Amino acid sequence: MPRNASTAARLTYALIVSVLAGLLLAAAAFPLVGSLGLTAKRGADEFLVLPEELESEDLNQRSRILAADGSTIALLYAENRVEAKLQEVPELARKAVIAIEDSRFYAHRGVDYKGTLRAAIENARAGSVSQGGSTLTQQYVKNALLQAASTKAGQQAATEQSLDRKLKEARYALAIERRMSKDEILEGYLNIAYYGNGVYGMGTAANFYFGKPVKDLTLAQGALLAGIVQTPGRFDPVKALKDPEVMQTLLTRRNLVLSRMRDLGYITEVQRAEASAEQSAPGRPLFTIRTVGSGCEAPGVKAPYFCDYIRNALERTPMGAALGATLEERQDRLLGGGLTIRTTLSPGVQSIAQRSAEEAVPPADDFGAGAVVDIVEPGTGYVKAMAVNRRYTEKDLPGHTKVNLAIGGSSGFQGGSTFKAFVLADAIRQGIPLGFTLYAPQQYTSKVFEKCVDCGPYEPQNAGDSESGTFDLVTATHDSVNTYFVQLEERLSADGKVESSAALAESMGVKQFAGGRPSAPLNRGGSFVLGGNEVSPLDMAAAYATFAARGLYCPPRPIVEITDARGGQIALPPQQCKQVLEQPVADTVNQVLSGVIDGDTRGRTGRAASIGRPAAGKTGTTNGSKAAWFIGYTPQLSTAVWVGYPGSGPQDPVKDMRRVRINGRYYPQVYGGTIPAPIWARTMRGALENVPERSFERPDRSATEGQDVVIPDVSGLPLDVAEKTLVEAGFSVRDGGRVRAAPIDSGLAAYTSPRAGRERPFGSTVTLYESNGRARQAVAPSVAPIVPLAPAPVQEQPVQPVQGPGNGKGPGKK
Repeated sequence: MPRNASTAARLTYALIVSVLAGLLLAAAAFPLVGSLGLTAKRGADEFLVLPEELESEDLNQRSRILAADGSTIALLYAENRVEAKLQEVPELARKAVIAIEDSRFYAHRGVDYKGTLRAAIENARAGSVSQGGSTLTQQYVKNALLQAASTKAGQQAATEQSLDRKLKEARYALAIERRMSKDEILEGYLNIAYYGNGVYGMGTAANFYFGKPVKDLTLAQGALLAGIVQTPGRFDPVKALKDPEVMQTLLTRRNLVLSRMRDLGYITEVQRAEASAEQSAPGRPLFTIRTVGSGCEAPGVKAPYFCDYIRNALERTPMGAALGATLEERQDRLLGGGLTIRTTLSPGVQSIAQRSAEEAVPPADDFGAGAVVDIVEPGTGYVKAMAVNRRYTEKDLPGHTKVNLAIGGSSGFQGGSTFKAFVLADAIRQGIPLGFTLYAPQQYTSKVFEKCVDCGPYEPQNAGDSESGTFDLVTATHDSVNTYFVQLEERLSADGKVESSAALAESMGVKQFAGGRPSAPLNRGGSFVLGGNEVSPLDMAAAYATFAARGLYCPPRPIVEITDARGGQIALPPQQCKQVLEQPVADTVNQVLSGVIDGDTRGRTGRAASIGRPAAGKTGTTNGSKAAWFIGYTPQLSTAVWVGYPGSGPQDPVKDMRRVRINGRYYPQVYGGTIPAPIWARTMRGALENVPERSFERPDRSATEGQDVVIPDVSGLPLDVAEKTLVEAGFSVRDGGRVRAAPIDSGLAAYTSPRAGRERPFGSTVTLYESNGRARQAVAPSVAPIVPLAPAPVQEQPVQPVQGPGNGKGPGKK
């Protein structure tokens, strides 16, 4: 009670404490002032109807997120508390608390009648609260009620100076003493008490103020902690380090505890004198403050975006179902459940990924580009690293954000030419051989896809240093030739939709962003192969890990195990790996994508990603170089690197990476091979250091050469129908020019070479001849007629490749 309180108020407080003691002594008429008897009788009636059982909850304890090696990634708490067993607390530290707070603790049964009356009388004489009347048991009850209060009104009720509260505490204290031992009560008190600076429990306080476990507390340190509890704000060690006056107040309080311990016979005078003499000195500070922040933004958290990913997974996805049915329940469990969350993160790999991203694209770079590195383990889905070249804060400063770009930010990023890998896999799966050739012009007008409904045909272009020419499936992949892949996509489409390729990508975990998360089906239009879908870098790393695992897809998995405060297992959904791609197909994809990095073609786009061991990957660049990718893998690790300017809204839109300077270097245009590929190479070299080299499995020949197909008879068909028939049968069509083929009318298909009915590998080239309507030349009578298998064509125009049915996207993506 304040010293300036009115005389009536002071007398009222003394009266309340006296009434309580009288009630519990069954002396309802014990008066300190004339009218006390009536008040006590009313209080007695109320006391008898109060519940006996305290409905207390488990104490809030901080949760830990641990890396794969057991090191701490982050702590999560509403109250910074780590419970300590009573036997862990040194005996003298326990006795220090008893000496200063409740010297008759082991003598009373929850309420100390003598102590209560003595305190009431002394407080009345002093005109203020100079002595407390509550026992440790009552203080434990008070703190338990405060812990259980979920509203401000409940918290006020648990701490108000009123007769009702004192009666309730006493009633509960008496009941608790009947069902708990003294040591159990003392342990509960030591864990629930508040020690200031957000620290709860003596075990936590020992680490926070002295940087040591509670079992190592000295006599002086135990006495100091015992003295803090009465008024933590006044006896604050953190303030004492800066304010000599506060330091002196704190040491005086500690010495009072030591003197009280001596008076009760807990220590000798020599022990008291030695402990009281301990002071701060140069090189020997009295305190070693070890602050422990809560959350992913706390100082010292080295993988904040991975921490953010963990929280999001447990709070908002089925992975956290066992923590509660609602978001609020899950958050309460995370912040107060004392959970130990063991994750898949490798600190060494994380450090390498973070350094690689920031060295290439510094957080405070003038252009402001973001860089992401996600690493997933093939065959398990374990997320080994998640790096972003940003600071995880909400500060309105360059290079600072809590938006997790590693999982796609708030709307995802277009995948660019990284989607060609899915179309490549689908083509091989459907029997198209690696030798399947097409003429790829610089710009291609699709015969299947439109830009949008009633917007005209889709007309993609090649980008970067891709050139027009004839390519097969291998060289087109190495050089990332847009117009080749759009034509290939046309051959795999049905009813104007790229259904099979999109379904394959979805089976490998790739979804389009919707509602702030990757959850929607992929767009199946012509832009699919050039990466028009907005996707997550983490999902793309897991998808490419499917190739490395020979077709086995495992969803990204960040958590291995969760245990509660008592060490009990908390159920997690099982990892659901699934074979989504045939092994021979995946092996063939690996062979082709290995050439992107270390192949022989001059135009290969991933040459900067070479790491001196077997690796495969694919570059990707979106329209206008708004983003650039390199996703690559070895049999042990799959890594996705994304670089781009993400923007933050209408006032800060996404920027093109053309004619830009990043990290001091000028780029006419940023491609997947210019910045992302070197980041990938630096990351993978470091991550795989001392990891044995492994090669990919050699592909089955049937997957690379295709199956034999019978050439259909197209003679007499309109030329476009004949071409379509041949393409649908699985052949590439080449224009053989016009030939004499009467009686077939001019303009219709004459024949093919090789002839109809013969077998050729799926995807091979067939030459189609057009009839000019004329008869063949007569043969001289003296010469025996010869009927050639394939009459020599009479060419009326230069032989030019025919563009087969194709699909496309907008300006090409590399």
